[in-house]
Amino acid sequence: MRITIFSTPVLAPILQFLSIVGLRLFGWRAVGKVPKGLRKYVIIAAPHTSYWDFPLFVLIVFALRMNLNVFIKHTLFIGPLGWFLRYCGGVPVDRRAAGARVRQTVQEFEKNDDMVLLITPEGTRSPQPNWKTGFYHIASKANVPIAIAFLDTAARRAGIDHFFTPTGDLDKDLSEIKAFYDARRGLKPENYAS
Repeated sequence: MRITIFSTPVLAPILQFLSIVGLRLFGWRAVGKVPKGLRKYVIIAAPHTSYWDFPLFVLIVFALRMNLNVFIKHTLFIGPLGWFLRYCGGVPVDRRAAGARVRQTVQEFEKNDDMVLLITPEGTRSPQPNWKTGFYHIASKANVPIAIAFLDTAARRAGIDHFFTPTGDLDKDLSEIKAFYDARRGLKPENYAS
């Protein structure tokens, strides 16, 4: 995996400490951990209801010492902003090429010894009852688990709750995953639809 802000020597431990302190100051707590030795997985994060989800989740990622990548709209990767987004773990994605994206991502999992990919299955901050299922197809085809990451304003906690292995029954698995998120409250609860 390439060097990102999450893995830069000296800088990453400082940002980890500052993230833990910042979360405590705002009354939030990072929970969960990645099993030792697990180097490849897909993380899904929900409910995604506000622009503030991203900065909050960045603090959580540092506090839990994760090194990850995230899909970001390809049109944002221009000039210095493009370099910065890549350094922050951003992977440019053309949303119009969904099927090809799954194949390319599976190939990336096969080529790399370490790969952690964050996906927001809602795909937007507005109510979205029909989740995008690319995360599921990527995990299934790459034979990697799915980390169930969340934020819950009611408990002021965020992090990884558990890991889920796709069974191949998309409808059943998606129903089980969504049931977990239905019990969590986003920053703007009115923007979440189960």
